[in-house]
Amino acid sequence: MINLYLKLNVVVLVKKEYVCPPGKNSKVVIVNVSTEINADSTVIMGFVGKGLLGPIISSSLIEQLPDIKEIGFITSEFLPPISVFYEGKLKHPFRLYHSQKCNLIIGTCETSFRNSSDYNDLAKTICNWLLSEDVNAREIVMFQGIPKKELNNKYPVYYAAEECMVEFLENYDLQRVKKGIILGPEATIINEVLTNKLKIYTLFTPIHKIPSFKGAASVIRVLNEIYHLNIKTENLIEKGKKNEALMLEFAKIIEQKKKKRKFKELSEEAYSIYR
Repeated sequence: MINLYLKLNVVVLVKKEYVCPPGKNSKVVIVNVSTEINADSTVIMGFVGKGLLGPIISSSLIEQLPDIKEIGFITSEFLPPISVFYEGKLKHPFRLYHSQKCNLIIGTCETSFRNSSDYNDLAKTICNWLLSEDVNAREIVMFQGIPKKELNNKYPVYYAAEECMVEFLENYDLQRVKKGIILGPEATIINEVLTNKLKIYTLFTPIHKIPSFKGAASVIRVLNEIYHLNIKTENLIEKGKKNEALMLEFAKIIEQKKKKRKFKELSEEAYSIYR
């Protein structure tokens, strides 16, 4: 695969490398070494971000894929001092799962790094592992939310991808994002992948200040179609409705408090002329 770069008015051909050196401060630890990962797997990465799209999507896949297995974790010196546990069992905050049947690798990270630049080291380590002979992955799928102020029931899914994947994604009910900026860990992994033989694309959907369960459901429906999965989304939609109802109720309370405060200010101003 060849990329074109314009530098000093000269077009330079840059071949995408087939290797990627690991990061110096992070590593992939495979606990279940008996797991056989087939070549050309798809890697789905869920990072913490606005709307919690990544963790909601990755958790739904992990809970519902019948043959999913936890195979290891990713550690880094830059991870904050946070541990998680489920049903009393301690877990690493950045875990790796594998589905042999679906040929999927799922990474779920339940914490943010202290500095955004710390993700650069992590991106190298992830790509190095995915390009290794033990994995030989084909592509990475990332998620990112589009902030929206108003609540609505429409959660269309958009995409941005390498040129080699555009034709493939056009076969599905997706709209292409014309222009924009991707931030956070997703951006560092994208930038690293653009220099190696892996492929990558990002799916977008509207999000709000609350966890975006409905947006995650829309993205999962797209993943179901692309990768022939059967992940149920009804529970996510119900959670989304409850969250939105709470948000609207909270907004009403805030508005009422604002009106009371304004009325009090006007009353005090009106009576001040008699003082």
